[in-house]
Amino acid sequence: MRKVLVDVALAAGVAGVLALIASAGLGGEPGSVGAYLGAAALGALMLGRRRHSRTVLILTVLGLFAYYAAGFPAIGVAVPVAAALYSAAEAGHRRVAIAAGLVALVVSVVFRLREGQDFGFVVLYDGTGHLALMAAAIAIGELVRARRRIATLTGRQIELEAERRIHEHNQELSRELHDSIGHALTVAAIQANVARQEAPRRPDAAVAALDHVARALSEALTELRGTVRKLRPEPSLGDLDALMDTARDAGFRVRTTIEPVGDPATAATAYRLVREAVTNVLRHSAGRSIAVEIRADDGILLVSVEDDGVSGEPGASGAGLTGLRERVAAAGGRLDAGPSEHGWRVSAALPLETIT
Repeated sequence: MRKVLVDVALAAGVAGVLALIASAGLGGEPGSVGAYLGAAALGALMLGRRRHSRTVLILTVLGLFAYYAAGFPAIGVAVPVAAALYSAAEAGHRRVAIAAGLVALVVSVVFRLREGQDFGFVVLYDGTGHLALMAAAIAIGELVRARRRIATLTGRQIELEAERRIHEHNQELSRELHDSIGHALTVAAIQANVARQEAPRRPDAAVAALDHVARALSEALTELRGTVRKLRPEPSLGDLDALMDTARDAGFRVRTTIEPVGDPATAATAYRLVREAVTNVLRHSAGRSIAVEIRADDGILLVSVEDDGVSGEPGASGAGLTGLRERVAAAGGRLDAGPSEHGWRVSAALPLETIT
């Protein structure tokens, strides 16, 4: 949308400048309706400059020739084609831009000399100015293209470096996981074999061996959970910004009151609760506003998501919130979902260790 607005503004600017020059009557009579239509046509060509920059440039040069052939007031050479030259150079058609600019300038100079205009003024003064303006338009287009290219290459380099570091980090984690879990499972296997052999003769030794098995497996599970957490970081309340933007893009008025939470696990649960509740609102609610509140109260994190839709929404107590209710319960909290005074409300109370 922003690019379209830029192109419309450029088209209007080109048409306006050319119409203003034509109305001033430089080098002839003030502009007629035909001159203004020609200025508007040259400006309108800018609307296609991104997808068809070469075609727009060629049509601009030909349109300029047609404008002068019709006997309309002079509007110069560089001004009508400057934007088209810039667009062609920006799109990577530098040679076409240079050739088109030279053709426009040479044809203009030859035409004016044949009419008997002063050589010094046409070539040395006016021609030099037009040449400088067209060269500047091409140079700016090249600079913008080069800057965009550099930004793209830099971004790609950053992505490759990030991928390399992630790959190395994952390899390191896999080695650590292999070593630690491999060791724990080896110990468990040995102790399980000892317990099997000693069970008939020495039950106490078998029990001790099974205790070793239990400890080894517990250590392996702890190591596995830690590795999984490293590979899949827990979401935080800071991630809610993107979720709220999605709701706003869908046409909802969003009001948030969110306090910082120092307990990562509780913050992750709160994020999932808000995400599920907002998703249900987007899918099923006929309301237009969403209120999200996350605050601490006496060691409890209170989370609330309320919208102004019709009570008894079909998806409000679906499988998503059922699974979330189980997660909240596992964390020692409580989740409620149901009609409220203004629509539908999902709320939870989570035990909280620390608030920062």
